[in-house]
Amino acid sequence: MLAGVFLFRKRLGLYRWEDIGFKRPVFRPLLYGLGWAIGIVGFSFVIEPDILGNISRFPQATGSIEDSLKIFSKAAAVALIEEVMMRGILLGVFLRSIGELPALVASSGVFALSHFLNNQPQNYPDFHLNLGSGFRVLLEMFQPVLRLEWISIQGLILFLLGLLLGIAYINGKNIWQPIGIHGGIVFLVHSQSWIEPERLLSDSKESVILVIFSAILWIFYRKYSGKSKGKLNVFFL
Repeated sequence: MLAGVFLFRKRLGLYRWEDIGFKRPVFRPLLYGLGWAIGIVGFSFVIEPDILGNISRFPQATGSIEDSLKIFSKAAAVALIEEVMMRGILLGVFLRSIGELPALVASSGVFALSHFLNNQPQNYPDFHLNLGSGFRVLLEMFQPVLRLEWISIQGLILFLLGLLLGIAYINGKNIWQPIGIHGGIVFLVHSQSWIEPERLLSDSKESVILVIFSAILWIFYRKYSGKSKGKLNVFFL
Protein backbone atom coordinates (compact mmCIF):
# COMPACT_ATOMS: atom_id res chain seq x y z
CA MET A 1 0.00 0.00 0.00
CA LEU A 2 2.81 2.36 0.88
CA ALA A 3 4.52 1.52 -2.42
CA GLY A 4 1.33 2.41 -4.29
CA VAL A 5 1.05 5.67 -2.37
CA PHE A 6 4.66 6.50 -3.24
CA LEU A 7 4.04 5.92 -6.96
CA PHE A 8 0.90 8.08 -7.05
CA ARG A 9 1.82 10.51 -4.26
CA LYS A 10 1.60 13.64 -6.45
CA ARG A 11 -1.81 12.67 -7.77
CA LEU A 12 -2.90 12.17 -4.17
CA GLY A 13 -1.61 15.62 -3.28
CA LEU A 14 1.37 14.34 -1.29
CA TYR A 15 4.38 16.37 -2.36
CA ARG A 16 6.19 16.84 0.95
CA TRP A 17 6.28 15.27 4.41
CA GLU A 18 4.27 18.28 5.58
CA ASP A 19 1.37 17.12 3.41
CA ILE A 20 1.11 14.00 5.59
CA GLY A 21 1.32 16.06 8.76
CA PHE A 22 4.97 15.77 9.77
CA LYS A 23 5.66 19.40 10.57
CA ARG A 24 6.55 21.69 13.43
CA PRO A 25 5.81 22.04 16.26
CA VAL A 26 6.50 18.44 17.27
CA PHE A 27 6.78 18.14 21.04
CA ARG A 28 3.89 20.39 22.05
CA PRO A 29 1.17 18.56 20.05
CA LEU A 30 2.77 15.22 21.00
CA LEU A 31 2.55 16.11 24.69
CA TYR A 32 -0.99 17.39 24.21
CA GLY A 33 -1.84 14.03 22.64
CA LEU A 34 -0.34 12.15 25.57
CA GLY A 35 -2.40 14.34 27.89
CA TRP A 36 -5.56 13.44 25.99
CA ALA A 37 -4.62 9.75 26.25
CA ILE A 38 -4.17 10.01 30.01
CA GLY A 39 -7.49 11.83 30.25
CA ILE A 40 -9.36 9.22 28.19
CA VAL A 41 -7.92 6.23 30.06
CA GLY A 42 -8.25 7.92 33.45
CA PHE A 43 -11.82 8.99 32.79
CA SER A 44 -12.59 5.40 31.77
CA PHE A 45 -11.60 4.24 35.26
CA VAL A 46 -13.83 6.87 36.86
CA ILE A 47 -16.91 6.00 34.84
CA GLU A 48 -16.32 2.22 34.76
CA PRO A 49 -14.16 0.97 37.69
CA ASP A 50 -14.66 -2.66 36.60
CA ILE A 51 -12.09 -2.06 33.87
CA LEU A 52 -9.51 -2.36 36.63
CA GLY A 53 -10.50 -5.96 37.18
CA ASN A 54 -10.15 -7.72 40.51
CA ILE A 55 -7.14 -6.36 42.40
CA SER A 56 -6.19 -7.10 45.98
CA ARG A 57 -3.32 -4.63 46.27
CA PHE A 58 -2.16 -1.34 44.86
CA PRO A 59 -1.80 -1.63 41.07
CA GLN A 60 1.72 -2.15 39.80
CA ALA A 61 3.29 -2.00 36.38
CA THR A 62 3.50 -5.14 34.30
CA GLY A 63 7.14 -5.97 34.89
CA SER A 64 10.73 -4.99 34.23
CA ILE A 65 12.20 -2.05 32.38
CA GLU A 66 12.76 -4.40 29.44
CA ASP A 67 9.04 -5.20 29.30
CA SER A 68 8.18 -1.51 29.49
CA LEU A 69 10.57 -0.75 26.62
CA LYS A 70 8.96 -3.49 24.52
CA ILE A 71 5.50 -2.08 25.19
CA PHE A 72 6.73 1.44 24.46
CA SER A 73 8.24 0.28 21.15
CA LYS A 74 5.00 -1.48 20.23
CA ALA A 75 2.89 1.56 21.15
CA ALA A 76 5.16 3.91 19.18
CA ALA A 77 5.20 1.63 16.12
CA VAL A 78 1.43 1.06 16.13
CA ALA A 79 0.69 4.76 16.57
CA LEU A 80 3.16 5.88 13.91
CA ILE A 81 2.19 3.33 11.25
CA GLU A 82 -1.57 3.54 11.75
CA GLU A 83 -1.65 7.33 11.99
CA VAL A 84 0.45 7.79 8.86
CA MET A 85 -1.83 5.44 6.93
CA MET A 86 -5.22 6.35 8.40
CA ARG A 87 -4.86 10.05 9.14
CA GLY A 88 -1.81 11.35 7.28
CA ILE A 89 -2.65 9.64 3.98
CA LEU A 90 -6.24 8.34 3.95
CA LEU A 91 -7.92 11.18 5.85
CA GLY A 92 -5.70 13.73 4.13
CA VAL A 93 -6.76 12.50 0.68
CA PHE A 94 -10.42 12.36 1.73
CA LEU A 95 -10.22 15.92 3.08
CA ARG A 96 -9.02 17.16 -0.29
CA SER A 97 -11.63 15.12 -2.14
CA ILE A 98 -14.99 14.92 -0.39
CA GLY A 99 -14.94 17.53 2.36
CA GLU A 100 -14.32 17.59 6.08
CA LEU A 101 -17.26 15.78 7.70
CA PRO A 102 -17.61 13.01 5.06
CA ALA A 103 -13.84 12.53 5.23
CA LEU A 104 -13.94 12.08 8.99
CA VAL A 105 -16.78 9.54 8.78
CA ALA A 106 -15.24 7.58 5.89
CA SER A 107 -11.73 7.40 7.36
CA SER A 108 -13.09 6.43 10.79
CA GLY A 109 -15.11 3.64 9.18
CA VAL A 110 -12.03 2.27 7.43
CA PHE A 111 -10.07 2.58 10.70
CA ALA A 112 -12.70 0.55 12.57
CA LEU A 113 -12.99 -2.12 9.86
CA SER A 114 -9.22 -2.56 9.67
CA HIS A 115 -9.16 -3.74 13.29
CA PHE A 116 -11.46 -6.63 12.43
CA LEU A 117 -9.08 -8.15 9.91
CA ASN A 118 -7.96 -11.50 11.28
CA ASN A 119 -4.17 -11.47 10.88
CA GLN A 120 -3.90 -15.04 12.22
CA PRO A 121 -6.31 -17.22 10.21
CA GLN A 122 -7.47 -20.21 12.23
CA ASN A 123 -6.71 -22.80 9.57
CA TYR A 124 -3.53 -21.14 8.31
CA PRO A 125 -1.36 -24.23 9.10
CA ASP A 126 -3.49 -26.24 6.68
CA PHE A 127 -2.62 -23.97 3.76
CA HIS A 128 -0.05 -25.15 1.26
CA LEU A 129 1.97 -22.79 -0.86
CA ASN A 130 0.54 -22.48 -4.36
CA LEU A 131 -0.66 -19.79 -6.77
CA GLY A 132 -3.95 -19.36 -4.90
CA SER A 133 -2.76 -19.74 -1.29
CA GLY A 134 -2.32 -16.00 -0.81
CA PHE A 135 -5.91 -15.32 -1.88
CA ARG A 136 -7.13 -18.03 0.50
CA VAL A 137 -5.28 -16.41 3.41
CA LEU A 138 -6.66 -13.01 2.39
CA LEU A 139 -10.21 -14.36 2.29
CA GLU A 140 -9.72 -15.94 5.70
CA MET A 141 -8.47 -12.62 7.08
CA PHE A 142 -11.62 -10.86 5.85
CA GLN A 143 -14.01 -13.38 7.46
CA PRO A 144 -14.67 -11.26 10.61
CA VAL A 145 -15.58 -8.31 8.36
CA LEU A 146 -17.80 -10.43 6.14
CA ARG A 147 -19.53 -11.87 9.22
CA LEU A 148 -20.37 -8.28 10.23
CA GLU A 149 -18.55 -8.59 13.54
CA TRP A 150 -17.87 -4.85 13.29
CA ILE A 151 -21.56 -4.15 13.99
CA SER A 152 -20.94 -4.21 17.73
CA ILE A 153 -19.93 -2.07 20.69
CA GLN A 154 -16.30 -2.75 19.81
CA GLY A 155 -16.88 -1.50 16.26
CA LEU A 156 -18.64 1.62 17.57
CA ILE A 157 -15.82 2.40 20.00
CA LEU A 158 -13.17 1.99 17.28
CA PHE A 159 -15.22 4.21 14.96
CA LEU A 160 -15.51 6.91 17.62
CA LEU A 161 -11.80 6.62 18.40
CA GLY A 162 -11.15 7.14 14.69
CA LEU A 163 -13.30 10.28 14.80
CA LEU A 164 -11.37 11.61 17.79
CA LEU A 165 -7.99 10.93 16.15
CA GLY A 166 -9.25 12.48 12.90
CA ILE A 167 -10.39 15.66 14.64
CA ALA A 168 -7.04 15.85 16.42
CA TYR A 169 -5.33 15.56 13.02
CA ILE A 170 -7.29 18.23 11.16
CA ASN A 171 -6.80 20.60 14.09
CA GLY A 172 -3.66 22.08 12.55
CA LYS A 173 -3.03 19.29 10.00
CA ASN A 174 -0.37 18.07 12.42
CA ILE A 175 0.02 14.32 12.82
CA TRP A 176 1.93 14.43 16.11
CA GLN A 177 -1.14 14.97 18.29
CA PRO A 178 -3.03 11.87 17.07
CA ILE A 179 0.21 9.90 17.34
CA GLY A 180 0.46 11.01 20.98
CA ILE A 181 -3.17 10.06 21.70
CA HIS A 182 -2.97 6.70 19.93
CA GLY A 183 0.43 5.71 21.30
CA GLY A 184 -0.43 6.93 24.78
CA ILE A 185 -3.60 4.84 24.98
CA VAL A 186 -1.83 1.71 23.73
CA PHE A 187 1.06 2.18 26.17
CA LEU A 188 -1.11 2.94 29.20
CA VAL A 189 -3.46 0.02 28.59
CA HIS A 190 -0.75 -2.58 27.93
CA SER A 191 1.85 -1.42 30.46
CA GLN A 192 -0.38 -2.07 33.47
CA SER A 193 -1.26 -5.64 34.39
CA TRP A 194 -4.34 -4.46 36.28
CA ILE A 195 -6.07 -3.00 33.22
CA GLU A 196 -8.25 -5.34 31.16
CA PRO A 197 -7.86 -4.11 27.53
CA GLU A 198 -10.83 -6.07 26.20
CA ARG A 199 -13.22 -4.27 28.53
CA LEU A 200 -12.16 -0.93 27.08
CA LEU A 201 -13.50 -2.16 23.72
CA SER A 202 -16.61 -3.92 24.95
CA ASP A 203 -18.22 -1.52 27.45
CA SER A 204 -20.79 0.91 26.07
CA LYS A 205 -19.69 3.54 28.59
CA GLU A 206 -16.39 3.81 26.75
CA SER A 207 -18.26 5.08 23.69
CA VAL A 208 -19.76 7.87 25.80
CA ILE A 209 -16.28 8.87 26.96
CA LEU A 210 -15.00 9.03 23.38
CA VAL A 211 -18.03 11.05 22.29
CA ILE A 212 -17.36 13.59 25.05
CA PHE A 213 -13.67 13.94 24.20
CA SER A 214 -14.42 14.08 20.47
CA ALA A 215 -16.99 16.82 21.04
CA ILE A 216 -14.54 18.86 23.11
CA LEU A 217 -11.86 18.57 20.42
CA TRP A 218 -14.38 19.46 17.70
CA ILE A 219 -15.60 22.55 19.60
CA PHE A 220 -12.05 23.79 20.09
CA TYR A 221 -11.23 23.13 16.45
CA ARG A 222 -14.27 25.01 15.11
CA LYS A 223 -13.80 27.85 17.57
CA TYR A 224 -10.21 28.62 16.72
CA SER A 225 -10.03 27.64 13.06
CA GLY A 226 -13.50 28.54 11.79
CA LYS A 227 -15.18 26.78 8.92
CA SER A 228 -12.86 25.14 6.43
CA LYS A 229 -12.55 26.87 3.11
CA GLY A 230 -11.13 26.00 -0.25
CA LYS A 231 -12.18 24.23 -3.41
CA LEU A 232 -12.36 20.45 -3.27
CA ASN A 233 -9.87 18.56 -5.38
CA VAL A 234 -11.58 15.29 -6.28
CA PHE A 235 -8.50 13.37 -7.44
CA PHE A 236 -10.32 10.21 -8.41
CA LEU A 237 -12.71 11.79 -10.93
